[in-house]
Amino acid sequence: MVTTALDLSEFCVALPKIELHAHINGSISPKTMLHLKELKKSRYPELANFEVPEQLDRISDFFKLFKFIYKLTDDEEAVSIATRNVIDEFAKDGVRYLELRTTPRRNADTGMTKESYLKAVLDVMNEPRQDDIIVRLIVSIDRRNTLEEAFEAVDLAVKFRSQNVVGIDLCGDVHQGSFEQLRPAFEKARNEGFYVTLHFNEVVENMVEAPNLLSFKPDRLGHATLLDEPTRQNIYSNAIPIEICMTSNVISKTVKTFAEHHVKDLLLENHPFVLCVSFFFK
Repeated sequence: MVTTALDLSEFCVALPKIELHAHINGSISPKTMLHLKELKKSRYPELANFEVPEQLDRISDFFKLFKFIYKLTDDEEAVSIATRNVIDEFAKDGVRYLELRTTPRRNADTGMTKESYLKAVLDVMNEPRQDDIIVRLIVSIDRRNTLEEAFEAVDLAVKFRSQNVVGIDLCGDVHQGSFEQLRPAFEKARNEGFYVTLHFNEVVENMVEAPNLLSFKPDRLGHATLLDEPTRQNIYSNAIPIEICMTSNVISKTVKTFAEHHVKDLLLENHPFVLCVSFFFK
């Protein structure tokens, strides 16, 4: 009997996987972007010249990209298309458990509300599927949100809890806003029984607020790229799992190379972590 070994890429696809750090609007593939661009170019003529960049020079460039992505997903139909394609692509890559995350958005021009946005995502997420993937949703609170907006996101998570909403996330432009301003909303989320994950120390400017984030005792941390010794000891002693997004870190230049990635420290310490994609760039 002759057997053929899988090459590394085939093996990685065939291996059943979980994905815990997938932003819907950050996971839209270039193929889907091009499809949505065709649907939206009459409304937004400037999209005709929009091209997905081959690389980013710094993390702030990634957040600028969202200006275009949000135009592509400015109504419920587009949100549904994007969500369905993201799930399909993860399933084809061998993911068997997927936690999507997104910040509810409104668009006055199209009539989309934060509730209708979230409903569009969840309706697709809970559609009957032929593959084996299980999908759950984390509702994100953007660092730029007001406290009122943060509470609104938590209230929507509570309203849609029965439709497989499992957690609350702190996300958004790492150079703006603060956790402490939004903390009451996260406290409400915890009191409602939701798990909480926080984007953590992606850039040097975030390090000053690390003690405040850790004092909340989050269930998981996203990235945790830069750790001083007190922060490292706090995370290690409390065994807080870290969502490691190697591709995202290198592409957005928060880590120089894969060889220098901080995942090595976690391996040496036998600290709990999960490898994640964070966003597609292919």
